Amino acid sequence: MVYFSKRLLLVFALMDFISLSNSIQNDSDVESRMDFLQSSMDRMEHRILTLTKTVNRLSKRKKDEHVMFYATLSSDTVLNINSIVKFNEIQFDEGADFNSGDGVFVSPVSGVFMFSWTTLTYSGKSIDTELRVENVVKAKQIISLGSSAGSIQSTQFVICRVNEKDHVWIQTGAGFTTENFFDHLFKGSKSSFMGILLHVV
Repeated sequence: MVYFSKRLLLVFALMDFISLSNSIQNDSDVESRMDFLQSSMDRMEHRILTLTKTVNRLSKRKKDEHVMFYATLSSDTVLNINSIVKFNEIQFDEGADFNSGDGVFVSPVSGVFMFSWTTLTYSGKSIDTELRVENVVKAKQIISLGSSAGSIQSTQFVICRVNEKDHVWIQTGAGFTTENFFDHLFKGSKSSFMGILLHVV
């Protein structure tokens, strides 16, 4: 009887040990699954963050690929030497990068641009202008009319590289004339300034 009781106690002890082992195993499985879920969530969060950055970058690039402006003078203007021409009528500005208050374009991106400006003047008058990028002359244009020439306009084009945040403007030159006469309107023609981004670099 004692032997039987010992065997019975041994069986119960073995059953408790098995039950405890299963419980420990179950707890271990739960922890493993929790670790796996946490790791999966971390990876998913990283992928979402990467995707968000990619979308934002592509959206900015799409916006930057359409940079252009066109501005005109609203009235007759006479400027001395080394004076910025303030084209104060914005006809078009994709990106709001041209300031009609000071006549300066600030590039939102590094790229190759085409700029052009048109000057309109009349008989007996002269205009000496140049396009500057960060105060470096990239192109010049001079009009000097005789007394019976009438109203004449001239346009200059230039293609150049511009860095992000560079300032671009038109100003009068230093030596050809001290009085630059800009006629703002003649039969629909106006003195104007424009720029178009050709491609990003």
